[in-house]
Amino acid sequence: MTKTYKLEGIDCANCLAKMERKISKLKGVKSVSSNFFAEKMTIEADEDLIDEIEEAASKIVKKYEPEVIFKKA
Repeated sequence: MTKTYKLEGIDCANCLAKMERKISKLKGVKSVSSNFFAEKMTIEADEDLIDEIEEAASKIVKKYEPEVIFKKA
């Protein structure tokens, strides 16, 4: 299952790269790609774990960029 998320207010490309690396290591994640200029992140993951992955990804985003809004695109 592939889902795309909006990262409203992201202002650090380096932070986005760190988020991508951390999220890619979560259980069930197959791939993660992001686009800094479009403020988007795409996560491909096991369908049965997607809710847990979304929650963990949201926490990772808040750790690096507390003001960023992470939501489904």
